[in-house]
Amino acid sequence: MTPSARLSSVIELLTDVENTSGPAEHVIKRYFKARRFAGSKDRRWITEFFYDIQRRRGELVWLAEQGQLAPVPRSLALVGLVYLAGISVEEVESLYLSGSYAADPLSPEEKAVLVSLPDANRDAMPLAVRGNFPDWLMDRLTASYGARMEAVLQSFQDRAPFCLRVNTLKTDREEVCRILAEDGIPCHPTEISPVGIRIEERVNLNSHPVMERGLVEIQDEAAQIAALLADAGPGMNVVDYCCGAGGKALVMAATMQNTGLLRAFDINPRRMKDIAIRTRRAAVGIVQSLALQGNDEDAEILSRIEGEADRVFVDAPCSGSGTWRRQPDQRWSLTPEGLADLVAVQADILDTASALVAPGGRLVYATCSILEEENASQIAAFLARHPDFEILPVSDLWDGVGLSEAEAGQGDFLSLTPADYGTDGFFTAILQRTGA
Repeated sequence: MTPSARLSSVIELLTDVENTSGPAEHVIKRYFKARRFAGSKDRRWITEFFYDIQRRRGELVWLAEQGQLAPVPRSLALVGLVYLAGISVEEVESLYLSGSYAADPLSPEEKAVLVSLPDANRDAMPLAVRGNFPDWLMDRLTASYGARMEAVLQSFQDRAPFCLRVNTLKTDREEVCRILAEDGIPCHPTEISPVGIRIEERVNLNSHPVMERGLVEIQDEAAQIAALLADAGPGMNVVDYCCGAGGKALVMAATMQNTGLLRAFDINPRRMKDIAIRTRRAAVGIVQSLALQGNDEDAEILSRIEGEADRVFVDAPCSGSGTWRRQPDQRWSLTPEGLADLVAVQADILDTASALVAPGGRLVYATCSILEEENASQIAAFLARHPDFEILPVSDLWDGVGLSEAEAGQGDFLSLTPADYGTDGFFTAILQRTGA
């Protein structure tokens, strides 16, 4: 594809995402499925530029509007070429707006804006614009992070690293690093997780032996840490209540040494479709997965195991704000009303899941969110409703589950942002049911 065809594709994708509900990754997948002529380098350039625009959308919209341009996909893509990619206006005209499949030539207004971009003063932008976060979240983030807020916002403008979790049922981290290094894939151990590997350059490992043999799974370090903090041991009765694709269930199955029982529940069968494949590949035989129906039948199913579980892990549906480096489009679609709905759903899930915990057992609540309402405030509200649970400080468990960087595990809860250790934003609380 020519540069002009690539730019036209980005503008098309931006338009499609604006007009379609759901994650951008699904729109992108459908887009390229219908355009198999696009080569791998073309797909990579288009996808990476698209996501760069989404990560820096606040700045691009502001710069377009300062020049009296409507912040439509074409304007954002053109401003992005100059402001983000460092393409000169001359190159934009000669390479990206000429020849076959090219978008329309620059208007005088567009050219005037693009020419002015090298002199743009980023410090003049409002903090929400400079940080590329919705303005309505600023008060919430200031309350949570105070003087650290701008550093937290800035950390979401980088691309997320590519992380793997080593399947300790089959191998160890040193062996996987050796295999990857021999294949010319530079990697290094993660800072906190004892089973994590970080690869700075994203690579396709789908057909690599480490994936095909079940030696690793793709999983961010923060998610690994949360699952390890469950401290699920051999022979335990464990429930992964919102299991999704089963990533955290596989972590717990490994720490359980593939003994005991691990029930994996979710209300969305589509999210669960790969669990059987992943467990077979990982040589895990203790997972029993079941899609709940969201009706009265669920109550009957859950009543049979009420008060039995040593661990109940709740990876609650949330804003996903901690993953906004990976899904930057989602930060612009979240609304105050949507956040309030999520908080209510989380409370309902916690109430239901907590009934499964045995006396002396633990309820693990996790979100990939950096927002207080979904995290510490949610736990405070739960404890007010359930006085038979108490906080088990993360700091009390940290060393025992093999985690490094003790400073990250201080206090009652795990609370990470990309500004701390480069992980996704993540929150985890461990609650113990009183009694014996």
